[in-house]
Amino acid sequence: MKGMMQGMTRTAVVIGFGALAAFTVGAEAASISSGPYVGVVGGYQSTDLDWSGSLGGSSASIDSLALVGPRVGVVGGWGMWGGNDIYGAVELNAATSTADGSVRVNGSGLKLESEETYGASVLFGRRIVPGALLYGRVGWQRLHSTARLGGDSDDQWFGGIRAGAGGMWALSDMVTFRIEYTHSFYRSEKWKDLAGTTLKVKPRENVFQGGFTVTF
Repeated sequence: MKGMMQGMTRTAVVIGFGALAAFTVGAEAASISSGPYVGVVGGYQSTDLDWSGSLGGSSASIDSLALVGPRVGVVGGWGMWGGNDIYGAVELNAATSTADGSVRVNGSGLKLESEETYGASVLFGRRIVPGALLYGRVGWQRLHSTARLGGDSDDQWFGGIRAGAGGMWALSDMVTFRIEYTHSFYRSEKWKDLAGTTLKVKPRENVFQGGFTVTF
């Protein structure tokens, strides 16, 4: 937990300084454009898992096993301005992560990995100065995760609602810098092919990330 908090703190500091620089440039010199855009994002991910099952011949359960690690991805969408400085966008995303965690229960070692994720979201926000806006996000996200127990492994896809908030700052009329925090509420699923062990898992995913987009 201490390492996770240190990593999140370092990520927040880096993103914060980037946001300050971007805000200064964007607020004075450029505006966020409408139209199609693509971009790259990166940051820090923490996936918390509640799971229950049978390990080592006995029933066991754990609340909030954390899988932590860096995350990189791409985004693409279409943004538009409406009246009263209101901004909206439809966005697709895809990312990969090295977040993982392990636990030992009843003499059996279990390793869980958070891997690929993708989804679609609607962004809605409002301009706060000529070159910057604050926005909220809501959408649907899919997560691919793998469980390893001894020599066996099994993977599963989870689906759920993703919500969060962030800010955008124009570096030029084409290039935008963004930072955001999102939380994904995934539905429970089961891993079934782990040496006869069945695990029921419910993930919750926190992501802190920043990135750049280019509007065409």
